Amino acid sequence: MAGHSHSANIKYRKDRQDDARAKLFLKLRKKIENTLREEKEVNEKSLSIARENQFPKEKVYQIWEKLKENKDNFPSRVFYQGIFGVLIYMEGDTNISDDLEDKFKLKKLSLTLLPNYFQKFYSLKINLKDELNLEEFLLTSLPSEVWDELIYNEKEKALVSPSSEIIKRVKNIIISEVKNNLSVGEEKSFWKSLIPSQIVEKKEIEYYLALKETLSDKKYYTNIEE
Repeated sequence: MAGHSHSANIKYRKDRQDDARAKLFLKLRKKIENTLREEKEVNEKSLSIARENQFPKEKVYQIWEKLKENKDNFPSRVFYQGIFGVLIYMEGDTNISDDLEDKFKLKKLSLTLLPNYFQKFYSLKINLKDELNLEEFLLTSLPSEVWDELIYNEKEKALVSPSSEIIKRVKNIIISEVKNNLSVGEEKSFWKSLIPSQIVEKKEIEYYLALKETLSDKKYYTNIEE
C-alpha cells in the first residue's frame, strides 16, 4: 500500500506540473499569435518572445502558416485602457477618432498584453428535441476528459470552453451519437475578462456608460462587471 500511495502521489504531482506547463505554453502561444497578427509577419519581435521563453522557433513559423490559411485571423483589432481601470478590446470596426480617444482618455495597449487580461472562449448552443435534463444527459454522454474542459450555461443551453478543439469534439459526438435527442445550434466565440472589475462611484459609472454608448455600434469586450 505504501508503494502504491507513493506512486499515486508522484503521478498526482506530475499531472499538476504537466497541467501548469500546458497552461503556460497556451498563454505563450496566444501571445505569439497576437504578435504575429499585429506585425502581420514573422519578425524579430515574435522570434525574440519565443527565444526568451524557450519556445521552438519552428513552431512560430507553424503558427504563422496556420494563421495565413484563414483570412479571418487578421481582423482589425485594438486594445485600450481607459481611466478608472476600464479596459476595452475591440474587433472589426475599430475606427475611433483621436478626438474620442482624447475625450475618454483612451490609451492604446499592445495586443501582446491581451492574454494577460482576456481569454477567448468558444460556445456551442444545444437544441433539445425532446424534454430531458440536458446537463444530466451530457454528463453521461460525454467523456470525462471532455466534460472537465466545459462550462455548462443553463440559461443559454450552451456549452462553453476555452478550447475550440473541445467544442469540435462535443459537436462531433452530438452529431454522430445522439441525433434523436439533441441537435447542434449556434456556434460563436467571445472574449471574457480574466480580472473582472466593478465601478461604483458616480463619476466612474457616468464615464463607463458614456463610453459604452459611444461604442454601441462596434463589437467590443470590457472588464467591467455589470
